[in-house]
Amino acid sequence: MNIIQSPSPNFSERDGFKPEIIVTHCTEGVYPGDLNWLTSVQSQVSSHYLVAPDGKIHQLVDEKKAAWHAGLIVNPTFQGLKPGINPNKYSIGIEVSLLPPAIMTEPQKKSYYELVKDISTRWNIPIDRQHDIGHKEIRSNKTCPGTINMDTVVKDLLSVSPGPVDREAIKKQIAELLAKL
Repeated sequence: MNIIQSPSPNFSERDGFKPEIIVTHCTEGVYPGDLNWLTSVQSQVSSHYLVAPDGKIHQLVDEKKAAWHAGLIVNPTFQGLKPGINPNKYSIGIEVSLLPPAIMTEPQKKSYYELVKDISTRWNIPIDRQHDIGHKEIRSNKTCPGTINMDTVVKDLLSVSPGPVDREAIKKQIAELLAKL
C-alpha cells in the first residue's frame, strides 16, 4: 500500500488515548480541492487519511495524533462514546473523496478496504459495527459518509479477513485451559 504524506496542521495530542474506532467520512468537495481544504490551516478540520478517486491514499495526520474530524457530538447513535472525551482522541478518521454523484470508484474501494484492514490490525481494532462507524453516528445532522454503507463495508471486510487477533483474549483462554490441567 503506497501512502502519500500530505501533512495537515490541524491536529492535537491524544492525551494518553489510543485509537479504538475508525470513523469514515465523505468529503463535500471534489479531489484535489478537498485535499487542499483538509491540509489548510484556515479549515480547522482534518482526518488521518484521504482516499482519492484514483485509489491514492494521503496521510494527513500521524495516527499517534488526534485529527480534527469527529469532535462535535450531535444526537449520536453510536453507543461507544466516552462521556466527556472528544472522540477525536480515540478514533482514526478516513475521508473518502467520492466522485459526483457520490460514487466510490473500484480503485478507491480497494484502497479504502486495504487501509481499514491495515489500521485495524495495527491498533487491534475489531472489524465490526461497534468499531467501524460513519460520521453521522456521532453527529446526526451530517449525512456523512454519504452513500458509503457501513454495514456493507464491515460485511465485505469480514468476508475477506476475520479482523485483528485479540491477543489478550487468546492469552486468557490459554491460561484458563492450563489451569484446568
